[in-house]
Amino acid sequence: MTFPVYPAYRESGVEWFGAIPLGWKVIALKRDLHFLTSGSRGWADHYADEGALFLRIGNLPRDGLELDLADIQRVEVPAGAEGERTRVQPGDVLFSITAFMGSVAVVPNNLECAYVSQHVALARLRGDLLLPRWVGYATLSAAGKAYLDAQCYGGTKIQLSLDDVANLPVTVPPAEEQRALIAFLDRETGKIDALVAEQERLIALLREKRQAVISQAVTKGLDPNTPMKDSGVAWLGQVPAHWKVQRLGALFREVIEEGEHDLPVLSVSIHNGVSDRELADVEMDRKVTRSEDRTKYKKVAVGDLVYNMMRAWQGGFGTVAVVGMVSPAYVVARPRGDLRTAFVEFVLRTPQAIEEMRRYSKGVTDFRLRLYWDEFKQIVIAVPPLTEQVRVLAAIDAQAARFDALTTEAHRAIAFLRERRAALISAAVTGKIDVRGLSPKALEAA
Repeated sequence: MTFPVYPAYRESGVEWFGAIPLGWKVIALKRDLHFLTSGSRGWADHYADEGALFLRIGNLPRDGLELDLADIQRVEVPAGAEGERTRVQPGDVLFSITAFMGSVAVVPNNLECAYVSQHVALARLRGDLLLPRWVGYATLSAAGKAYLDAQCYGGTKIQLSLDDVANLPVTVPPAEEQRALIAFLDRETGKIDALVAEQERLIALLREKRQAVISQAVTKGLDPNTPMKDSGVAWLGQVPAHWKVQRLGALFREVIEEGEHDLPVLSVSIHNGVSDRELADVEMDRKVTRSEDRTKYKKVAVGDLVYNMMRAWQGGFGTVAVVGMVSPAYVVARPRGDLRTAFVEFVLRTPQAIEEMRRYSKGVTDFRLRLYWDEFKQIVIAVPPLTEQVRVLAAIDAQAARFDALTTEAHRAIAFLRERRAALISAAVTGKIDVRGLSPKALEAA
């Protein structure tokens, strides 16, 4: 993509901007501020099912300017001046000041009554020099992000002060150029966002297809012509006639062996019930310190099936690949005979099995559900002979590699598009491209 440049430039005097077009200047945001504040503390006490919108950091997009209202919180506004001070108006520019530095949004004209949290700064412009969306794009640019990153302070919880926001450096083209550049960026970033959305839909479809292929392989086998029988289990339905229908308790036994000081503590990866052979294996987490009571941990061996009692139905289990130990929150199940634990893991990661584990779990709410060994061992699955287990696992590996390659390509495309988007914003905000007088047709061809 090639665009024309301005005929002449001058040094801006700001390292993040470099040279800017003649006629442009750089100012601190405070030069055109009418009002700058942040939300009040303690409004969590006023959360309600109905009431005004309460805008939090999660409502500010990471690389756009439109509010993300997919997850909203409402409040009953307390009496007093704090309500008026923190109420947003159309055209206000909102900044994250506690996390995700550089997240910014511009309040639209049609937003219902809304207030900001203590972690969001509200900037209201006079409008003599700057347009709200121009300030938003300036914040998203490489220069804006570099400035905000340089101002952050704090340790585990980085933050910005209101003075940091007020001193944000912003380029100032003439108002008509700002409008032209804003319209250009709205249009071009919109196109890029649409392409990103297409790739994200493709990734979701690949994930669904991958899971469907795996589910078919571990519950029906690889041969579509093999004779079938009724498993007698509602969630399994028909299974290959030569497969054995067995309780997990017949395939595994629970083992409880004390951990050892020099063994690594293992944690089980969780990824929405979709098995990934590299990620699904338990992974080394940390060493136990000398002060910890090692008797509280459970030793595990290669080939053990390990699951988190509170997260089993979320996919919180894996096949042990290294000798180590796990916390008391895990159950350790060891194969009783010749069995590929990975095959059983794939079975348990199917959506139907996850729902079955949830049904067997004890607890009132999802947050408190626990799957104990006494219930886990009652779950029934169908298992092929060992040689067939090996063939199924090999087929899954081959199919998964194909889906993974396509998914990787989609992720690469998204990364490229996002880089292109960021570069376009930075080029426009610093005057490295000149869109004045370009017709829509010319822009399409650029």
